Amino acid sequence: MYAPASAAMAQDSMTLHADLMQLNDTGATGTAEVTVSGTEVTVDIETQGLLAGQPHAQHFHIGGTNTCPDMSAAGDDGRLTTTEGAPSYGPIQTSLTTEGDTSPDSGLAVDRMPAAGDDGSVSYSRTFEVPEDVASSVRAGEAVIVQHGLDYNGNGEYDLDGGGSSELDESLPAEATDPATCGRLMAAPEGGMAAGAGGAAGTDTDMALLAAGTGLVAVAGTVTALGLRRRQNR
Repeated sequence: MYAPASAAMAQDSMTLHADLMQLNDTGATGTAEVTVSGTEVTVDIETQGLLAGQPHAQHFHIGGTNTCPDMSAAGDDGRLTTTEGAPSYGPIQTSLTTEGDTSPDSGLAVDRMPAAGDDGSVSYSRTFEVPEDVASSVRAGEAVIVQHGLDYNGNGEYDLDGGGSSELDESLPAEATDPATCGRLMAAPEGGMAAGAGGAAGTDTDMALLAAGTGLVAVAGTVTALGLRRRQNR
């Protein structure tokens, strides 16, 4: 049970926006709007260009430098992993699931994450409660929305052949967990929408941020099973 919001928070409603920009050369872009009222948030996301027919984990990341990473943060393979981006956007604080739990424990509950349509678009809308510290961070412009999941080898599904194993768990494809879009939530200035891409981070990866992937690893089998079902049905 979340603690009740402070009187000041409960009285004020605030709307923030993010422009979701591609990571890992996905070509995906989108917009997000989040309204915070006390500890209740309403999240609306529209994205185009994601991997069609596949679930895309998405979260509020909070911490680090509260920005989106530059691709210079990627390793020698040129692919930016979730952990390599974490010094910029921080660990998962809220899982943007379609139903049920929204805590970091549901980081990759793929059965409750939105799947892209045949045209690669995701349309997401949900209202739910968050802890007061998360609500405060969102209001302060410290939250970054990250959507995950891409297709390195162009075969239309998540598999180990595309980018090998995820750094979070060897049984999980990197394609399922590497970031695809990113945008920082910011209050819109009067008369227009704020850009939400943010800047690059220059700090070293903190291994403790691997804890942000605990929820991702816990449901690695679900991703694998999903891929197997898709191949069997073809």
